[in-house]
Amino acid sequence: MDYVKEKEEAVFDINYRGFNIKAFYLSEPKDDALIVVTKDEKPFREFLFPAYKIWNIAAHIRDIVDFIELEMESLYK
Repeated sequence: MDYVKEKEEAVFDINYRGFNIKAFYLSEPKDDALIVVTKDEKPFREFLFPAYKIWNIAAHIRDIVDFIELEMESLYK
């Protein structure tokens, strides 16, 4: 599916412990936001999230990164 960003500028752009998370409001698909995650400046994950909930990601960035790192540790043991 093709995404159409409302603006090229991210709604937020957060760096935390090697991760960067950016959120973009989309006009297509409507009511969604594109979340782009990089780790050490390399693509990590990209997904759609309900636009009205994106500030939860910003508010809980520490918990999210902690969870991702724990998950990565368990995969590489």
